[in-house]
Amino acid sequence: MIKDFGGIVNASRSLICAYKSDMWKDKFGEEEFAKATRAEAIRMRDELNSSIRKN
Repeated sequence: MIKDFGGIVNASRSLICAYKSDMWKDKFGEEEFAKATRAEAIRMRDELNSSIRKN
C-alpha cells in the first residue's frame, strides 16, 4: 500500500530574496530576481522530492 505525503511549505521570503542568498548572489543580480526565484524553487522542489524518496 502506498501512502501519500502532504505538506505545506511557506518559503515566500526565501524565494523572493533568493538573488541575495549566498547560493545565488554571484549568479543573479537584483534585476534577475525572477530567474533566481525560479532556480531556488527548483532547488527546493528537488530537495523535498529527494527527502520524500528516502522515506
